[in-house]
Amino acid sequence: MPAFDPLDFEPEVQAPRIVPPKTKAPEPPTAPPVQLPKPKPPEPVEQEVEEPVNPIIQQVIEAVPSLPQAVNVSLSSAIAVSTALATPFLLKLIKPTIKKLAVKIQKALGKAPKAQAPYQRRQQQRALRK
Repeated sequence: MPAFDPLDFEPEVQAPRIVPPKTKAPEPPTAPPVQLPKPKPPEPVEQEVEEPVNPIIQQVIEAVPSLPQAVNVSLSSAIAVSTALATPFLLKLIKPTIKKLAVKIQKALGKAPKAQAPYQRRQQQRALRK
């Protein structure tokens, strides 16, 4: 047995159908037709185009950059190349210095410094012998 009371169901009795009243749809407002002016096509204007004819030597002279432009480009490229070549060298100089400073700061703060790698200990011992 179900644990709820089912609704009373009488199949012979049907609910009456409700039919909505029919209404006419409102007519859309009518607008007067729009009269647009017809554009006139532009009259072709004949112009003579004179192309200046430069000799090859003049074209080459115009293509060569001016002195300030050449100096600017050459300096920026020289700086870029020198920076790219100097980066590994600078890293070899700066990295050990920063490590030593970090160890000194840790000692000053009272923290135990990190254990060094064996090759670093060997380098320190060799430096002390010299």
